[in-house]
Amino acid sequence: MKTTKHTMRHILYVCLLFCFQLSVINSATAQVVPDSYRQQKQQEYTHFADSILTDFARYLEHLWTEYQLFEGEMSPRDTKPVEQPVIDTVDPNDDSLKTDRQIPYGEYSVQKNKKREHRVPDVQNIQRQNYEVTFYGRRLNIMLPKGIADLRLGGTRERHVARFWKRLAEQRAEQGVAALDQQRRNLYLGDWGLFDLVRHLATCVYPERPNEQTILSVFLLNVMHFDVRMGRVDDQLVVLANTGNLLYNIPYIEVGDTRYYAFGPQPLKGKIRTYDQQPTGADSPVDMHLDYSPRLGDNPSTRTFTGELSGKTVSLQVNQSLMEFYARYPQTELSVYASAAMGETFAAALEQQFAPIVGQQNHVKALNSLLLFMQQGFAYQADRKQFGHEKNFFCEENFYYPANDCEDRAVLFARMVQLLLGLDAVLLVYDNHVAAAVHIPGQKVRGHHLDINGRRFMVCDPTCIGAKVGDLSRKYRHKKANIILTK
Repeated sequence: MKTTKHTMRHILYVCLLFCFQLSVINSATAQVVPDSYRQQKQQEYTHFADSILTDFARYLEHLWTEYQLFEGEMSPRDTKPVEQPVIDTVDPNDDSLKTDRQIPYGEYSVQKNKKREHRVPDVQNIQRQNYEVTFYGRRLNIMLPKGIADLRLGGTRERHVARFWKRLAEQRAEQGVAALDQQRRNLYLGDWGLFDLVRHLATCVYPERPNEQTILSVFLLNVMHFDVRMGRVDDQLVVLANTGNLLYNIPYIEVGDTRYYAFGPQPLKGKIRTYDQQPTGADSPVDMHLDYSPRLGDNPSTRTFTGELSGKTVSLQVNQSLMEFYARYPQTELSVYASAAMGETFAAALEQQFAPIVGQQNHVKALNSLLLFMQQGFAYQADRKQFGHEKNFFCEENFYYPANDCEDRAVLFARMVQLLLGLDAVLLVYDNHVAAAVHIPGQKVRGHHLDINGRRFMVCDPTCIGAKVGDLSRKYRHKKANIILTK
């Protein structure tokens, strides 16, 4: 479908008007909006929806382009020590005699997430059908326009997909977005959580019909502005998503400069067909970051972690529903895990048990206590041996699985330092190892350190047995580490 510049300007104009309408309605200080004004804006939105949904169906009828489906990338740290390393420093125990050396570092990354509200159409007075969606221990009731479940896909060729898309638009399927957005807010879901919820809903609407599930998922996500599309491998339709973050072990295609990851029955190989144009406004990546911990079903795990800190026993339990959510989370960049929010209950349990112990120590002694806890409190096992592939942990997962490795400990250590001691911490990322570094204000500590923006960060390695504040294994002393700022 070729869209004229005049039409594009008109569509963008309607988008702005609609966004203005929402801001007026939702504002806490807004005056009552006249019915005539509301009706006018609803008519404009209806025209807008027709433009991006019904008109887009005509574009889907065009021949889809063939793309190469690339095999998913492996994590950059897929080769790590099989055995837990032991610090090889020869620095004496007397801190005053320790080597005081500034180590080099390379890229310094600060994650800045672009925030954008999801587009939510006004709710219309139409007949609806309730779907009960089981979502990680929660039973959610989500309403969709009645009749959507009765739609049938006659095949997976362009004309079949276009006809099904048009019928979804005619049934006003976008009216389900308001209920989805409400659940997103209630459950504190990020973009991936909402993406996952949409696919759960599609499975309820079309059980045992994966192709219809794909079309409905993409339809709803496009309405909410997400840059996702459909792809076809043989007679199988899959969801292609632009995440904006690198994902590992998931096949992908490249459309121009944008990478789209393929979500469908695995393995997917060879060629895939998709369309080149997206609906107007469906241009936002599915951001993998977690600004809030999802509020899922309250289901304590059967496993209780028990460890020792400064001679005192600590015991922690995590939420099984959250562990299941994390288990399905695609493996992505380490910065996502470094900035992910901890659950409120879990963070409170950490503070309750750890703060009384380390809070009575000075910063260096507290850091050394936490380092010893990390080095000896967890069993070490490289991910490839434990899972068969690389798997980064969110903080809570360290207390659920039997073992962890270097990047998991580094992230957890950095976050605990921030939570318990209020100190700034960064991650030091090497080719096959991850450590941390902590800024200790008002105290110059000797040892290996980095100078970041005029502040001295002391190396802390929670994996190498015997490493204390300022200790760094010889093999990393002259290598450049990339720096990741934790939350």
